[in-house]
Amino acid sequence: MQGKKLVVVGGGNVAMDCVRSALRTGFTDVNLLYRRTEAEMPADPQEIEEAKEEGVKFHYLVAPVSIVHTDGKVSGLECQRMALGEPDRSGRRRPVPVEGSNFVIECDAIIPAVGQICVVDCVLPDEDGLTAWKTLIVDQMTFQSHTPYVFGGGDCITGPATLIAALAAGKKAARHIAQYIEQGACQPTEKEILQTLINSSGVYDPNETFPFTGLTRRAHPSVLPAGTRINDFREVEACLSLSEALAEADRCLRCYRIAVATR
Repeated sequence: MQGKKLVVVGGGNVAMDCVRSALRTGFTDVNLLYRRTEAEMPADPQEIEEAKEEGVKFHYLVAPVSIVHTDGKVSGLECQRMALGEPDRSGRRRPVPVEGSNFVIECDAIIPAVGQICVVDCVLPDEDGLTAWKTLIVDQMTFQSHTPYVFGGGDCITGPATLIAALAAGKKAARHIAQYIEQGACQPTEKEILQTLINSSGVYDPNETFPFTGLTRRAHPSVLPAGTRINDFREVEACLSLSEALAEADRCLRCYRIAVATR
C-alpha cells in the first residue's frame, strides 16, 4: 500500500495488528474506527494501550458509510457518528446511527478488520445444530456435535479466538474422534469432567481482599519505548530476567491457603 494516511475499521486484535504494523511500514497518520466505545472493544487492553502510545488515533462511536475516491484512487472514508442503544445478542450495546452526523476522514488507504465468519453449514446444514452466530453446537468435553460423526473445535465453535485455543481444541477433539471410530461412542474422562467443573466454578475475583499478608505481585517484563519500537518489527516485550523468573516461579498461588480455610 502507498501513502501516509491510513484508516483501519475494526476493534479486535487483528485491527491492532494492522494499525501497529502500518506505523512500522511508513504510514505516519494512522486512524482506527470503532463503532462502539473502548469499553466494548474486544482487543486485548495491552494492545490498545501500546497502540495509543505509538501514536494511533482512535475514533470511537464511528462507522464507515462509503469510500471517497479521486481519479480512481482512495482519498477518504465517509463516516457516521453512532450512539449506543439496547444490548444485542452479544450482550454489548447496539450502535445506532446519529442522523446528520456524517463526516469524511482523508486517507490514502483503508483496511477492513471487522471479523471473520466460519462456514460450517456445508458440513452440518441442520439449523438446530448451529448457534445464532452460525457456529457449531458441540459437547464442551468431547467436541461431538448433534450429528455423531461431526466434531468441531476452535473458531467454528467459539467464533474468532486465539490460535492456542484452537490448537488445544483440535488435540482434545482428535482423542474423542479416535474414541468414536474405535468404540462407536464418546465419553469424557474423569479428568475432563473435573477440569470442566474447575473452569466453570468462577471462584476468581480480581477485587478480592485477602485476610493474610505476604502477597506478591506479578512481574512485568520491560517494553521498548514507543518511539523506538515503531521503527522496526523487533519484539516489543522483553523476557523476564533470571531473578525475576525465579521470583515469579516462587510466587504463592494460595492453593494451600484455600485448602486450609475450607477444612
